[in-house]
Amino acid sequence: MKKICLLLMSIAVMGFTSCGAVAENSTASAEVTAVSLSAPNQAAASASENTEAAPSRYTYTAEDICNLQDFLLGKPTEEVLTGKPYDLDRDGRWDTFDLCLMRSEVIRNTDPAPDNDTLVVCFSRTGNTEKIADYLIELTNADSYFIEAAVPYTDADIKYQDNNCRANKEQNDKTVRPEIADPLNSIDSYDTVFLGYPIWWGEEPRIIDTFLESYDFSDKTVIPFCTSGSSGIGTSEKNISELVTIGNQLEGRRFPAGAGKDDVKAWYDTLPLNKGNEDMKLKISVNDTDLTATLADSTAAKELAEKLKAEPVTVTLNEYGGFEKVGKLPWPLTRTDESIVTEAGDIMLYQGDQMTIFYNSNSWSYTKLGHIDNITAEELAELFGEGNITVTLSY
Repeated sequence: MKKICLLLMSIAVMGFTSCGAVAENSTASAEVTAVSLSAPNQAAASASENTEAAPSRYTYTAEDICNLQDFLLGKPTEEVLTGKPYDLDRDGRWDTFDLCLMRSEVIRNTDPAPDNDTLVVCFSRTGNTEKIADYLIELTNADSYFIEAAVPYTDADIKYQDNNCRANKEQNDKTVRPEIADPLNSIDSYDTVFLGYPIWWGEEPRIIDTFLESYDFSDKTVIPFCTSGSSGIGTSEKNISELVTIGNQLEGRRFPAGAGKDDVKAWYDTLPLNKGNEDMKLKISVNDTDLTATLADSTAAKELAEKLKAEPVTVTLNEYGGFEKVGKLPWPLTRTDESIVTEAGDIMLYQGDQMTIFYNSNSWSYTKLGHIDNITAEELAELFGEGNITVTLSY
């Protein structure tokens, strides 16, 4: 969806001054600021309260430009400006330099490119999930929308040890729908929506439910992603799929706080959105249950697929460490080992000729083979049971 184009309007309302003019006439700039701070209107009277720093995710509009311009000229404003994030240079006052920065923001956010069919949506209270979202935006060149609560969450609100904190109360009541500040008008023009959030008490925050129930996802491809200390993404994926009708919900991914761009790219490259990966599905039969796994974009995974195209193989997996099942493959595969923190459902190549399926987490040097689709850690542990198992792999 093309971002709202405000370029012409912003240039028009800025005609009275320019950043160049301010730079050339700092005395005039100081005089305008002095007049504005003593102007007899409601905004000016509250000038001392109007010094909060601009949040990184506030989207400035032509109306904001008009508001700040009128304030600086001592004119009455149509709305109360107390609390507006107009101190863009964070020097404790509003002046013509802030106006120039605001105009630049509006122009920068004006998108002259063709419509984008991918949207990255993210709610992030501490910044961990926002970092993953930023990597995705960079990788995909997608449009972005960062969910902000109408009543922002404070540190005290997410103090897990306090049973009476806001987040505890919300997560314990599945009917709660926190209000979103500045919601999107529509997502109709998007085909694919990446949906990011932190895991709170094993689930998605209730404000994610607010977002989902606000739009029609029946013809969208939705791809969840999350960050957490240890909890997996499975429960939240199930909640999302049951909450609203979704055209196609792909398997998501949980990232630890320390995940980097390479981790996000490795996951993104396995998604069936990308050409060449549509058919990269491994079939796993265990205890009369058939599972599917999305193969990784690794040489070993491609070699495994080629081997299984010829014929299925049966592998005995031995219990190890209370977090994995590991067994010897009939042939070696190409190793491209790296240090990985695994999660339930990950399939790894170990020492070149052993396959490991994780039903819990471990940290070691592996080559990624894939990840089992649409199953929680609890379901996987129950399916595998205790002791050794036999699985049949096919492609």
